[in-house]
Amino acid sequence: MKAILFIWIAAFLFTSNLSARQWQDEDLDGVPDLKDACASTVALQRVDARGCSVLQANTQQIQQLNIMPTLCFITDVGQLYPSSCNQASSIAVRFEFAKSQVSMSQQGAFQNLSRWLSATRVPLALVGHTDSVGKDSVNQPLSLARAEQVKNILVEQFGFAENRFQIKGMGSHHPIASNQTDYGRKLNRRVEFIVIVQ
Repeated sequence: MKAILFIWIAAFLFTSNLSARQWQDEDLDGVPDLKDACASTVALQRVDARGCSVLQANTQQIQQLNIMPTLCFITDVGQLYPSSCNQASSIAVRFEFAKSQVSMSQQGAFQNLSRWLSATRVPLALVGHTDSVGKDSVNQPLSLARAEQVKNILVEQFGFAENRFQIKGMGSHHPIASNQTDYGRKLNRRVEFIVIVQ
């Protein structure tokens, strides 16, 4: 009986402590630290729902504008977009061998691309590729599945319209590096972006 009582008390204390930590508010702005995007505001300062003061929110917006990526893509008619570009950007989403799942290491590419997409409003073709290992009967659907995964992330996580993207799978037919080395095969496992001219 004592053991059961001890377990109950320990569970109660653990749960209470966990609950208290979830609602901890170090800067006393009314937004719990776990959800506070600006955890270092002056105590009792008026903030928005994210926990940021007007000044902090404006600073964050300016920083986001300052890091807006300047990306240049090839169009489906072989020109560069925008026309002021001199060279195509090397941005692509990379994949592990024989996989279509997007790894967390690719978030930087998605962040850059999403800011660019928000600024330009152009439609894109998402073109999937594989390395040369394996048969066409496997590589073709794998390349298409990779393009589909990238589209799903852009639509579901970043909120872009589904009809803004077309997907294509090229299999292993358009390598950008030698398939004779591990590094070359790694570069070839990608989804790249082509602007659709309307």
